[in-house]
Amino acid sequence: MAETGKYTEMEVYCKATECGIGDKLYCSSLIGDLQEAAERSSNTIGYGTSFLKEIDICWIILKMRLHIDELPSWHETFRIRTWANSIEKFYYGRDFEIFNAEGKMIGQATSTWILADWNSHRPVIANKRPDLPPPVIQDPRFAFGESCPKLAFPARIDIAGETEKPVIIKYADYNELDRNRHVNNSRYTAWAYDALFKNGYDVSKIEDLVINYNSEVKAGEKVELFISSDGPKVSVFGYKNIDTKVFAVELTMRQ
Repeated sequence: MAETGKYTEMEVYCKATECGIGDKLYCSSLIGDLQEAAERSSNTIGYGTSFLKEIDICWIILKMRLHIDELPSWHETFRIRTWANSIEKFYYGRDFEIFNAEGKMIGQATSTWILADWNSHRPVIANKRPDLPPPVIQDPRFAFGESCPKLAFPARIDIAGETEKPVIIKYADYNELDRNRHVNNSRYTAWAYDALFKNGYDVSKIEDLVINYNSEVKAGEKVELFISSDGPKVSVFGYKNIDTKVFAVELTMRQ
C-alpha cells in the first residue's frame, strides 16, 4: 500500500478463482477489492478497523455507485486509487478510480459510509467522541461530480404483488458470511448478477450499477430477489422475512 499525495493506492492481482466467463473479474470481487482499499486507506488516516474494534466502533457502507469501462482480466495487475472526500453530519464519502496495468482508467466508484456502534449499529458522531481522531478529508473531489444517489425502494407488495414468486432465492450460508457473521455486502452484487443471468440477461453488458444497502442478513436467513426493468436500466430488489428491505441495485446495460 503506497500513499500518493491526497490519495491512497493499492495494487491488486486478478486471480482465476475471482474470474468468471471470459476470464473477467467478477464485479462482486471488484467491489470487495474496493472495500479492501477503503479499509487500508482508512487505516492511514487513523480510522482502521482494528483500532475502531478496540472501542466498539465499525464502518458500515450504505450505498455505492460503480461505473465499469472494462473489467480486469485473469493474470492482470490493476490499481485502485481511493480517497476520503466528504463529511456531512455522520455520513462519510469515499471515492475510487481503477486503472489497468498500462495506467488507463477503467472504472470509477463513489460510496457513502457511517461510523457505527459495533453492537447496536447506531451512528457514531466522530467529533463527539474524544477517543477518535479528527476526521480527515483527503481530497474534496467527487469521481462523478456528485455523491452516490439514493434509490427508490418499493415495498415488496408493490414490486411483486400478492402472488408473484421471487426470481431467485439466496441463503446466508457459511461461505456467504463475513467476519461479523452476516452476509458481506459485496455478495448482494453477486446475487443480483445471478438473478439477471438466470433470467437471460447478458451480464457482461453491465456498465454501471448503483446499490443501496438497507438491512443486514444474518447466518441462516433467506433473501428473495425480484427484477424490474425499464429500458436500459434493470433493478433487482432483495427482501427477507417477507417484506423487510435488504438491498436495491439499479444496473445500466451497455447499448
